[in-house]
Amino acid sequence: MFERLEAQGKIDSSSDYKWDDGSEHDDVTKIYVSFGKECIRNIRFDYIKSGQPKYGSFHGPTFQGLLQTFEIDHKKDEQLVSVEGYCKPGSDLIQGVQFKTNLRISEIIGFEKAIFGNPTTFSLAEDGKKIIGFHGYSMANLNSLGAYFTWISPTKMEAKGGKGGTEWNDGAEHEGFTKIYVQGGCDGIQYIKFDYVKDGQHKYGSPHGVKGSESTEPFEINHLDKEYLISVEGYYDEGDSGVIQGIQFKTNIKTSELIGDKKGRKFSLAANGKKIIGFHGYADKNLNSLGAYFTTSPLISLEHTTGSDLVNHIWDDGSFEGVRKVYVRYDSLEICYVEFDYDNKGKVEKREHGMFYSWVQQGEFVVDYPNEFITSVEGTMRTESFMQVASLTFKTSKGRTSSTFGSPSDSKFLLESKGCGVVGFYGRCFSSIFDLGAYFRPLPPPSNTEKVEAKGGDGGASWDDGGFDGIRNIYIGHNKMGIAFVKFLYDKDSQIVVGDDHGSNTLLRVDEFELEHPGEYLISVEGSYDVVDGSESEVIRMLRFKTNLRTSQLFGHETTPSFILEKECHKIVGFHGKIGKMLHQIGVNVLPITD
Repeated sequence: MFERLEAQGKIDSSSDYKWDDGSEHDDVTKIYVSFGKECIRNIRFDYIKSGQPKYGSFHGPTFQGLLQTFEIDHKKDEQLVSVEGYCKPGSDLIQGVQFKTNLRISEIIGFEKAIFGNPTTFSLAEDGKKIIGFHGYSMANLNSLGAYFTWISPTKMEAKGGKGGTEWNDGAEHEGFTKIYVQGGCDGIQYIKFDYVKDGQHKYGSPHGVKGSESTEPFEINHLDKEYLISVEGYYDEGDSGVIQGIQFKTNIKTSELIGDKKGRKFSLAANGKKIIGFHGYADKNLNSLGAYFTTSPLISLEHTTGSDLVNHIWDDGSFEGVRKVYVRYDSLEICYVEFDYDNKGKVEKREHGMFYSWVQQGEFVVDYPNEFITSVEGTMRTESFMQVASLTFKTSKGRTSSTFGSPSDSKFLLESKGCGVVGFYGRCFSSIFDLGAYFRPLPPPSNTEKVEAKGGDGGASWDDGGFDGIRNIYIGHNKMGIAFVKFLYDKDSQIVVGDDHGSNTLLRVDEFELEHPGEYLISVEGSYDVVDGSESEVIRMLRFKTNLRTSQLFGHETTPSFILEKECHKIVGFHGKIGKMLHQIGVNVLPITD
């Protein structure tokens, strides 16, 4: 099911110059924009249709002008969600366009708004939906642009709670919520009801459970103020009743009180970087279980700009899972260079901007991702002649503050969004940093996992799979030097989560240790590490795993164990470490055993 937004710009009833790419696509993959004297001349879109690439054609005259492209990586679950554009006052020609995905925002393609004073602007956007096609009107230039939208495919998280009751499902075709009604009783939560926003209109939900005689104060969510639901925590009785005992809701702005009792087994409905758009579950006389539908949460973009005209020196890192490390080079006047290590699903991706002068001062700030996020960036600017960033200071979700890099001035700026963490940066630079902006997403709910310090040498790059519900499979690759490759299959909400490859399994023997899920769980890891020929720092030579039922075979070389990773009354639910050509360090993430 698709929705058509009419073309914005010059509207002409003539069909001779109308074009329509149609709506039968899965996603947009690449956009080409050619622009010349004060306007966009032509535009082209490439798509994915039924899993196969579909190459579009240019709309507008063939023109050898400036061509800019914007690529959208559908393999990273990136989707085009909106387009903004503007026309010169009194003109019917589109002067500039800007594209926004669920992960990042393009630079302005065409001409800067400031050139035209107060331009006529337009926007193509539908909350909770993505663009799958375009249509418009092109004569000698691009005169108008419209789009087709469809719902972004949600992620369904299974219902948490006890067994029993009748299944109910509110569905996922909503933009958000307005009110949540919950009523408790002697046996637990009796009744729950959700009021939604769909296609911009209030939608009253159906009640689930049996409502008592007492009045219910709703938990209100102000979707008009861009407030949305990001997580639910609760408790349910594991005994015969199987009823949810207590429940609490969290938005990107506030947290409700706990409704009901804090007793029974704790559960959580949350997904990093996503918001809740619908619920499902089971209910009878009480609420037995609750599950949720998730979609990507809006990307928040904040920036400090000097109005610099360095159009050719714009940079945009896009958004990632989080920031692991920040490097800064600076002198007494300005920030010359910044470098960011981002986490891309467990792998480090590095981005560099500015001039790398070897003779200036340097500093770095390490973030304990995924347990810690940068939450704000404080900066100052030089105000004389060229306006460059003079200093930077970073703060995190753990309350830590970095050193101040550079020499602060009196002209201050702040990049911060309440309840959110930085997931990417963008800006302008040349010989120094002129403008800086950041992408934010809501902070994930605090993890209940605890990190046990990694053991081994200091070589290689850091990785961290995070924490899950348990381990299903372990894959170990080793050679003459020791362990060179590890990979783990995890369990989360009774679903298999495939961990990233750490190291290279090329031309290696890879052995497997499979746990008998769900009754078997990992409680300790023992291993050894040492310096070997061809390695500058210690490498992991041997690993062996112990569960509540048995001990695995030895992986690697027969040596005396030099470390054990474990915590009493806890089970291992994730791994972290350092990897290069060999595995240099390994550590674990643990949860209390509750079974």
